[in-house]
Amino acid sequence: MRIGFDGRWYGQFGVGNYVLGLLRAMSNMDGGPEIFLYEDPQNPLRSVEGDRIFKIPVSAKRYSIQEQFELPTRCRADRLDVFHSPFYLTPWLAPCPVVVTIHDLIPFLFKVYSLPKQELVKFGYRLAARKAARVIVVSQKTGQDLCRILRVPKENISVIHLSIASCCFHPKQQDEEERYLFTQYGIRRPFVLTFSAENWRTKNLDGVLRALAVSRRRSQREFQTVVVGSPNGFREASRQIPTTAHDNNIVLPGFVPTADLAKLYRCAEVFLLGSIYEGFGLPLLEAMSCGCAVISSNAGSLAEVAAGGAVLISPQDHVGMGEALARLLNDGRELSQQRARALTRAADFSADEEAKQTVSVYSEAARLR
Repeated sequence: MRIGFDGRWYGQFGVGNYVLGLLRAMSNMDGGPEIFLYEDPQNPLRSVEGDRIFKIPVSAKRYSIQEQFELPTRCRADRLDVFHSPFYLTPWLAPCPVVVTIHDLIPFLFKVYSLPKQELVKFGYRLAARKAARVIVVSQKTGQDLCRILRVPKENISVIHLSIASCCFHPKQQDEEERYLFTQYGIRRPFVLTFSAENWRTKNLDGVLRALAVSRRRSQREFQTVVVGSPNGFREASRQIPTTAHDNNIVLPGFVPTADLAKLYRCAEVFLLGSIYEGFGLPLLEAMSCGCAVISSNAGSLAEVAAGGAVLISPQDHVGMGEALARLLNDGRELSQQRARALTRAADFSADEEAKQTVSVYSEAARLR
């Protein structure tokens, strides 16, 4: 098969990590497809190589009108059997079957943009659902949402769980990692790790900050709080909580490189994820793969992904979340057990299996020509 893949989504974010991991796994498959990798020349995928990988630079930017002409032209020139869009934006005029990956339906469930932009994004999702010969979703929950909201037939949906790059996200801590984190960011152990985002409401960051305040009162250990991601989201969430809940022992490193994020997971006492919705929750899997104890919301797909690998709490129960965090910090034995459970669950997610299942979806789509 000749597969076109939109590699312009590669980058230091969730979809970008999905692109990198999947392409690496498919390039290593025995007898895998030929992949025509369309990439941004300003952001090439240098770490993806192979005899069946053909890199083709495209000038069209993401979200542009130009991509709706350049990508279909490439489909014809490269005689593709299938084109894969790893995000909801698809080439509407593509002459071959299109496979699209839908990671979540957050724009249909929460207000995350201005009204005009939100409606435009929702329109893009609807077009992708209509154009796609097959839709890959990253969790059963997202598949259910896709059926309910966009009326995609179940037989057109394939659930393929994500995986992570084991070269980065692994439990083998190096001696210099603690020293590096202190030198680079001023982070010292023990610390609790959590995430900020521009859509901080969906991430329930204000609830997480309240939970951390509860934990500080109940914990027998002093600890730093490390909040990776958007400083703007953190500032907005902080305004929503009482002054008494504000944390003075906090570090805001902003967005960090993937290698540094893995170090943070390995060195953290606990990773705290309180989202009220996730289509998959890749940071949950990243943390578990690094052997980090995890306390997670049970909302969206998170309970599906975590299974027995994390302590699950309702996102509305910030007191219960804080108490669970204090228990782990106070009890070294329970903390070690939770780390072991995290690693056991993380082993269920395989990059090779993700690639194999994805290629199977390509074959199904190709038969629809």
